[in-house]
Amino acid sequence: MLRLVLALLAIVILIPGCLTALHLGTMALASIFFHAPKHRDDAPSVRFLVVIPAHNEELLLGHTLEAINAAKRPGDQVLVVDDRSSDHTSDIARAHGAEVLRREPGEEPGRAPARQAGIRHSRGLDWDAMVMIDADSVINPPFFNECEQAMASGAVALQARSEAAAGRRLVDQAALASFAVQGVTLPRGREVLGLPVRLRGTGMVLRRDLLQQLDFRAKASEDLQVSLDLVQEGVRTRHVERARMRSANADSWQVASTQKQRYEAGRMAAAREFVPKLLRCRSRAGFEAAWFLVSPPFASAAGLLAIGTALALLARSAVVAWIGVGSLAALLFAFLVAAVQARVGWRVIAALAAAPFFIGWKLLIQLKAMLGLRGGLKEFGPTDRHSTS
Repeated sequence: MLRLVLALLAIVILIPGCLTALHLGTMALASIFFHAPKHRDDAPSVRFLVVIPAHNEELLLGHTLEAINAAKRPGDQVLVVDDRSSDHTSDIARAHGAEVLRREPGEEPGRAPARQAGIRHSRGLDWDAMVMIDADSVINPPFFNECEQAMASGAVALQARSEAAAGRRLVDQAALASFAVQGVTLPRGREVLGLPVRLRGTGMVLRRDLLQQLDFRAKASEDLQVSLDLVQEGVRTRHVERARMRSANADSWQVASTQKQRYEAGRMAAAREFVPKLLRCRSRAGFEAAWFLVSPPFASAAGLLAIGTALALLARSAVVAWIGVGSLAALLFAFLVAAVQARVGWRVIAALAAAPFFIGWKLLIQLKAMLGLRGGLKEFGPTDRHSTS
């Protein structure tokens, strides 16, 4: 009787992890066949408006604007939405030649309202497509030219290749690994399979006519919410491999925990709202998006699979145990593919020794995010740039 109970418990715990393993394994396998498209000589010019929501970003905004100024062409513009800052964010933006839209302390807080404020302000400016970049992201020199090339194919929504900044701390290695999967391998796999990629907040590119139809409204993960809106409308967001950016990592594990909890809470809230709608779309894109939403993130899935496999072994259920082992192998395959494609370096591979700590940390974040949704999705504060590691 005890073995039967353990085997049933193992199956229940394994199911969510298997969903993630099958999804990531499929995308990783497809990503191997990705090839960036060739450049076109007849690509029409596109005037980009770069919008940067910024709250107390004086430490990093200057580096972001320097990279943008080095990459932008005649006709491209930069708008910094100073979201109720109490530091020198506006001064730094103006010193780098950016237009500044100031939101005052009494206005509605949050990234979504800041984005919407930038969109409303932009109606009086001349531009063809909007690029949304976070204040901690540094783009590469050919960024705008590559986005222009991608739009020449008829794409109306793009997501640039998004990776984490290099660093020596364990939190840096965790971010590099996460971004390798989410910002490189998954988008490549979706491109190969003809699926829309997910917008990631920074590096989003939207044509003007499309943007006027969208509404950033979610209190957390508003980029995901807009991605899912686009899936329902049948819009395929494309991955731009050669338009690259790297974003600063959290200053500490505490700050990283808040960031991850904000994202996971937003994803769980999105699952509640969108999964039924996506399934009703009866499209491959809608099914894959729903699959993504109901699957736990990589590290949480690994933890569930390890626990489920251990229970199956205790129950002496060979079939269930092999399913767990196979799913863990699929996750390892996806990680190794991502590590090679993103060229993460040996420190990330060496950091696998701390995988048990990281998995436990992610499972705790998942639990906190679930508990935090009991009263509805709350507003999360901005990232703290002044913490020490």
